[in-house]
Amino acid sequence: MVRNPSLRRRLLLFVSMPLLAVLVCGGIINYVIGLHYANKVYDRWLLDSANAMGDLVNSDAGRNELSEQARILLQFSVKDRNQFAVRSLRYGVLAGDEDLPQPSPASSRGVPVFTNFSDRGQAMRMVSVFVANKSDLGDTLVISTAETVRKRQALARELLISTVPIELLLICVAMVLVWLGINRGLRVLEPLAHEIRMREAGDLSPLRTIDAPLEVQPLVATIDALLSRLDRMLRQQQRFIADAAHQLRTPLAGLRLQAERALADPRPDTVREALVHVERLSAGTARAAGQLLALARAQAPDESLGAAAPLDLAEVVRDEVATRVPEAIVRGIDLGYRGPEHGVIVIGDTVLLRELLGNLIDNASRYGSRGNADITVGVQAESDGGSVLSVQDNGPGVAPELMPRLGERFFRAVGNNHEGTGLGLAIVREIAERHGADLVFSNHAEPHGLRVEVRFPPVAV
Repeated sequence: MVRNPSLRRRLLLFVSMPLLAVLVCGGIINYVIGLHYANKVYDRWLLDSANAMGDLVNSDAGRNELSEQARILLQFSVKDRNQFAVRSLRYGVLAGDEDLPQPSPASSRGVPVFTNFSDRGQAMRMVSVFVANKSDLGDTLVISTAETVRKRQALARELLISTVPIELLLICVAMVLVWLGINRGLRVLEPLAHEIRMREAGDLSPLRTIDAPLEVQPLVATIDALLSRLDRMLRQQQRFIADAAHQLRTPLAGLRLQAERALADPRPDTVREALVHVERLSAGTARAAGQLLALARAQAPDESLGAAAPLDLAEVVRDEVATRVPEAIVRGIDLGYRGPEHGVIVIGDTVLLRELLGNLIDNASRYGSRGNADITVGVQAESDGGSVLSVQDNGPGVAPELMPRLGERFFRAVGNNHEGTGLGLAIVREIAERHGADLVFSNHAEPHGLRVEVRFPPVAV
């Protein structure tokens, strides 16, 4: 079983890595600083030794020579053997090691000269001082003392070792404090979790974000957006169920009535008449079910079109009109297209746009002039980059006071005896809104009839 990752452990890991890096950097810095101060201490000791040697050499008892006891003291060291040299610029080496390098007198200018060199693979540090030879006033003595740097490095390591445990202890304390802080900080999520846990199943209202931390606000906003989408989807499902019940209740009752009529009177004429009504009611029910499904697709909760892409509105409309011409001829309807053959670009879904146009043509064919129906489908490009799809019939039109209600579900004009579900223009309105288009209804005097326009927004280049 795979364990879920722990936010606490992850935060602690993110904090511990920089702290360990700080420990390493601090150790390097401490070693460099310790070595620096060790060099200063041992350089001072070398310089004091060189000055003391110069005083001994220039003393009356010294006579430019060192006693055996002085040599032992100068060369004595617990770990290393120190080296020294007394040189005369006029007479050469007077005492000590001849292999020690000699600095240039011109570079001293009366100040001690420190030199780093290597002797038999060992790093050495030497200081040289220049003093006047009291036994020979024209001569200058160069007093040099040298030692290895191992004692300096050992002192720096001791300082580092002494500070590392303290730093480790401080880091451990910091990690404990960070762990406690993370635990306390994550407690601010408990009210949010409690609110979600205590909610009823049907409560899809937004969460209270007043007490939520700033860093959690994006998560809360995402949850609220999800709840909003779920609420719209549930409302759509409830509306679909209500629409289906409203639309199918009457034809189903009619089917039952005709079946009871046929069973009650088995004469062939009665049964035939009942079957004719059953066939008509079944066709209407099938059409109602199809339009309900089309309305449900048009009312999908997605805020963006699933198959939205640039398409040529003129080509889509011409193809759809061409497929409906044979049916229109059979029904005695003059169906025509007016507009360009191509070049009118919109952003949309071809399937939904065909559904929109099909409902407009079907609505116009139902309510156009009887026996002489004339339907004109047009496409026009606007100067601002938008486009207009229009469908105009030669029917009686719609009363001005009823214009605002066109597009409502199940709405049919008063006095209209044509069969229909009242969902065609509702489907058109939903599809138009999903495409960001405006739906405009108007009555035209010449030619007389209802004109429906779908105005699409400009396409961004």
